[in-house]
Amino acid sequence: MNNYKEIERLIEKYFEGETSTEEDKKLQEFFRAGDVPANLQVHQAWFSQLKLRSETTWDDFSEDKLFGKLDSQLREETKVIPITKSTNYRAWFYRIAAAVALILVGFYAGDQLKNGDVENVRAELAEVKSMMLSQMSSSSPSGRLQAVNYSYRFSEVDDETLDALITVLETDSNMNVRLKAVEALSRFVGDERTKKALINALGTEKEPMVQIALIEVLVSNKVKSAVDDLERITQDKNSLKGVKDEAYMGMFKLKEL
Repeated sequence: MNNYKEIERLIEKYFEGETSTEEDKKLQEFFRAGDVPANLQVHQAWFSQLKLRSETTWDDFSEDKLFGKLDSQLREETKVIPITKSTNYRAWFYRIAAAVALILVGFYAGDQLKNGDVENVRAELAEVKSMMLSQMSSSSPSGRLQAVNYSYRFSEVDDETLDALITVLETDSNMNVRLKAVEALSRFVGDERTKKALINALGTEKEPMVQIALIEVLVSNKVKSAVDDLERITQDKNSLKGVKDEAYMGMFKLKEL
């Protein structure tokens, strides 16, 4: 595939979580081919090891099939074990426990993991983290933006990753990168350090778009400790009307909680 613009488009689409399995395969084949231009080599380690989304269907884990298998197993047991009142309770207990186990297996299989892939996925996530932390110091805003995008590959983050995202929010010179950092951190508002960082940023941020994004995240997550900072914005003569209106509405919602 010689159309590098198309590859760049697919990379961006991938990190937005919008690529199809076929598009994932195209990316994997491109980066495995070896003829990768210098500006795309930063992605090679990740995409060359990319695990394609599992094609497992939920039909294999339907309720009828799950309990059909369990009933079959129970019938086999009852051929040799008389069912008394106590063993009947036990059978139902095992049936429920086995159903839960099978459902969990269904979730596992449907989440692009195959047998024996856990260690590979851990290694890939470690590689993603390494690339993310490396690119956060890039001189290019697009590189730093991509670094923040890498954080979306994690459902949870460790202290090092969280600190890196907070640093971007507090210090990055590019508005779009800070805006993306707000969006990324919004996934971890349950962490007290994240709440504190978002509130602190609200007190120092000057770009209206980032201010509004911060307000929306804090209000939607019911962070009542942000009320004082929202009130300060409503009284700041230098704040734009749109930002003041957003802060006023947010303050009203939080006070009503």
